[in-house]
Amino acid sequence: MNGQEWSGKGIDNSDCEACREDLSAVLLGIASEAEAERVQAHLQTCATCQREAAELRQVLGGVLQAAPEIAPPAELRARVLNSARSSNLQHHPIPQSAPRKRPNLALWLPTSLGLAAAVAAFVLWPQPAPTRADVVVSAGDSVVFASSKSSGAPLTIRSAGGQLRRVNMETPQPAWFTEAVFAVGRAYLLDAANNQLIVLNVAQGKIERRFATPGGAAGLAVEDGRVFVKTASSGELLVFGGPNDAATTRRILAKAAPMPEAECMDAVLHVGNRLWATSHSTGQVFVLSADGGQLLDTYAVGGAPVGLEQWSGGVLVLDVQGRLLELAEDGQIRRTLKLKGNPDKFSVMDGKAYLTDRGGTVSVVDLQTFRVTRQRTFGTPMDIAALPDGHLALADATRGLLMLMPDLSDV
Repeated sequence: MNGQEWSGKGIDNSDCEACREDLSAVLLGIASEAEAERVQAHLQTCATCQREAAELRQVLGGVLQAAPEIAPPAELRARVLNSARSSNLQHHPIPQSAPRKRPNLALWLPTSLGLAAAVAAFVLWPQPAPTRADVVVSAGDSVVFASSKSSGAPLTIRSAGGQLRRVNMETPQPAWFTEAVFAVGRAYLLDAANNQLIVLNVAQGKIERRFATPGGAAGLAVEDGRVFVKTASSGELLVFGGPNDAATTRRILAKAAPMPEAECMDAVLHVGNRLWATSHSTGQVFVLSADGGQLLDTYAVGGAPVGLEQWSGGVLVLDVQGRLLELAEDGQIRRTLKLKGNPDKFSVMDGKAYLTDRGGTVSVVDLQTFRVTRQRTFGTPMDIAALPDGHLALADATRGLLMLMPDLSDV
């Protein structure tokens, strides 16, 4: 099974100089959105600049991994940056009549001994979170979140201490993230806009592999070396890997009409020796063998089921049309809670379910009484993850990543 790689198709030498000038800033995650878009567009068509970007990315990555993850005091940061600017001007003096440009790290990279300190001070300095977050997943002591429709570095790793590490990712189209899970040191993220599954090594902060996932990938689960993806538009279950890292297998579950990326919603859940998957377009929940190879049963729950979570010997099903269902193992509906709005993501922690609604509301459901006990309005809640320390991480498309207490108050 081979990862999918993107490559350009041509060369435009007229843009090379501008690309090199902004390349360092893009790789460091400090470029403006317009600059990042220009650089990415050029890299897709210029093999020479692609090679330079790869070399610079490798060097910067080594510097960052070697540097301790501490926030330097303000006076040290200012002194280091001033020194770096002075060093750059000494090597490459700018005429008085020339406009001021951002220092290009690539030009003085081999000769400046101050690079490691400058990069560490600039990148490890606490940065504001991206203003958009669409999916979030607990990743050990860290949190990984992804920002759809953003340029340059759509993936961010937040350490336990609150430091942010941006991860660059080049794609033909701006990504639209639908789901994320964490397993064995890696975050797996679905990008419906580019029909791909991204595998991120969290400790190293780099993308290891990409797999093609056509059909509106929305549901995701990882178990025993296998990755299961449910597609919303094509209605398939895709299975990657296995004992011999076999080729992708596909199983048609329910035919569905094509839909926009924002409506690609479904779920996959591994429970014991069975695999559960939803089809929101047909109102069905499917139960398959653990390897996804055999369809065992189909439950018609109605509505538009989009979320699955394990609970008390059964499975919770979230219906985007406004219901939370508790299903027994045999598919019988034990309890139904009617909800206002259109919740489409949820997470379970300590006997409570936390539901997000893009309309603005996050709700807390007590699973013993099956009642809503708390609600709070945010910007555009897209996803929520329960963390090992008892806190919650909320991905909000208009407010970014928010860290919350179990009662939804701010941390």
